[in-house]
Amino acid sequence: MLTLDDHQTGLLQRGTSGPPVVLLHSLGSDKRMWELVLDQLAKGRRVFAYDLRGHGEAAGAPHPERLTDLAHDLFAVLDALELDAAHIVGLSYGGGIAQTAAVEAPERFASLALLATTDRPFPDVFEHRAAAAEAGGMEAQVEESIERWFTPEAIAAQTEGVRFAREGVRAMEPAAWAAAWRAMKTLDVQGKLASFTAPALVVAGGADLPGTADLLRSLADGIPQGQFIELPGVPHLQTLERPELIAAALDAFLPRE
Repeated sequence: MLTLDDHQTGLLQRGTSGPPVVLLHSLGSDKRMWELVLDQLAKGRRVFAYDLRGHGEAAGAPHPERLTDLAHDLFAVLDALELDAAHIVGLSYGGGIAQTAAVEAPERFASLALLATTDRPFPDVFEHRAAAAEAGGMEAQVEESIERWFTPEAIAAQTEGVRFAREGVRAMEPAAWAAAWRAMKTLDVQGKLASFTAPALVVAGGADLPGTADLLRSLADGIPQGQFIELPGVPHLQTLERPELIAAALDAFLPRE
């Protein structure tokens, strides 16, 4: 457990030496969504994954109002780990947080990897998801979310990743879910990474319904050292359906000891 400014959170760690890598998970999940890529990434690196506030072992934390609250949590995690900078990887919601942090404090980033995310908010969509949980509870959000996040083949097979994601949504408090979506409404980074000078990787999934490849390609084009790759057949929750492809892409991008 790590103690941050106003809450505690759980931490996973793999590797004992090498460049530090910090992983930020998606909305409705927790740090365990990285489990299937941790061992490969930890070869020659120190890899950390923590629970974002409102999720996992940080479920009881005060709700965020803005993505800057979550960016400051990232800085607090780096401080607690005694890291001046790290290679930051964010998936979906985690990618929005990572971009927000990179705009505010680029010196804390050795590199930036953005998976299945966006650099622009969709306020009506995000508010609908927040209000739907407040009105109907979490059970009503489960299947709609699963259909956005996975391929029909994975859903039909009821894979371990699908089961994990379903239980993650079901376990969240409606107020925490709503607060997270409303925090995403405050995403304000479009065009602001033009002065970010560290290496950056943007990964799109060819089967990702929420995030289109064109949007992510444009995001990468706006970062001076931005690289873009599209992985065919990969859905939104990349590490839960095709972890081997994500691990390989990150392993090729991140430096090691």
